[in-house]
Amino acid sequence: MACILAVSSFLAHGSIGLTANAAAVQALGHEVVRFPTVLLSNHPGYAHTAGERISCALLMKMLDAIEANGWLDGVSAILTGYLPSAAHVAFAHEALERVRRHSPAALYVCDPIIGDDPKGIYIDQLAAEAIRDRLVPIADVLTPNRFELSWLTGRTVDDAASTESAATHLACRAVAATSIPHGANEILNVLIAGGVRRTLASSRRDRVPHGTGDVFCGLLTGLLAAGLSMPDAFVKADRVLQEVVSLSFEREDIDLAPLMHIA
Repeated sequence: MACILAVSSFLAHGSIGLTANAAAVQALGHEVVRFPTVLLSNHPGYAHTAGERISCALLMKMLDAIEANGWLDGVSAILTGYLPSAAHVAFAHEALERVRRHSPAALYVCDPIIGDDPKGIYIDQLAAEAIRDRLVPIADVLTPNRFELSWLTGRTVDDAASTESAATHLACRAVAATSIPHGANEILNVLIAGGVRRTLASSRRDRVPHGTGDVFCGLLTGLLAAGLSMPDAFVKADRVLQEVVSLSFEREDIDLAPLMHIA
């Protein structure tokens, strides 16, 4: 069992952010240290939403306490997701630096939650730029969607080949890109790692609840922390994700039942 530090959003209702990626990590038998960047009643796409950002001053006090208790010593991976401001990006950077002072080999998986098609950027512009400039260059693994990979690299991304071309402009050891177009009825998840490209196709579905990207990132992080190779972790994470997507199609929230029997 590994210990993974996760920084992302927390929702009272629904499976997004920490309620999705941490669930995936825990289903694989790992311990999770959670730092919520925002507390929300539910996803903002609903008619009514309440909540607020967690102050970075409070997050720093929490990090100080976790470190003072000796609980950063065993952290083997860091996962960052929703970071609503440049200050939260700075906190995530500080958390990573502290973990690596205790565990220099700790893996960093960055889910650069910046935007998506067709809306584009949906977080604060300064936060998006801070993720691009401060976190992406030091990530071991990056899990962007199509829009995010294109925005981060300033390159067109519209198929597997252009995904590979864009990924080679990033310093990450591996890029696991999601929602890459492939014909009229399919999308791809594409892994670019060590000069090798691997693509996995699935049916395009328009009515899938939010949170699948969080699940995928959590699965990938947990599988890597368990010792799987990057290609094997990518394939297994994709397989479980497709089960989640199939069960969740046209539902209000994603169904995490497949996490209970990961084999």
